Amino acid sequence: PPDHGAAIVHKILTEATLRASWRLELDAMRERIGGLREEAVRQLREHCPQRDFGFIATQRGMFSFLGISGAQVRELRERHHVYMTEDSRMNVAGLRRENLEYFARAVAQVL
Repeated sequence: PPDHGAAIVHKILTEATLRASWRLELDAMRERIGGLREEAVRQLREHCPQRDFGFIATQRGMFSFLGISGAQVRELRERHHVYMTEDSRMNVAGLRRENLEYFARAVAQVL
């Protein structure tokens, strides 16, 4: 039933041990995404020095816009298998640290 999700959230937020565990997981995910953002910017600066992607590190949340054209997004997808929405919104949480250099090199090739 539709209220199961709400019941789960209520239980987690009202029981101290579950809430503490949830906070630890949330903090770990926030730190991971922040680290991915910083490393993505570092790699993009190295491989695309002509563009400023510093804004990626200062944004918050799971998503970021690269600010590239639809044609460049399609080229990333077709030539490099890097996926994002047509308006260049990418899922930062979906990146893996070991693939960030590949990602930055691919972006450099389509700019």
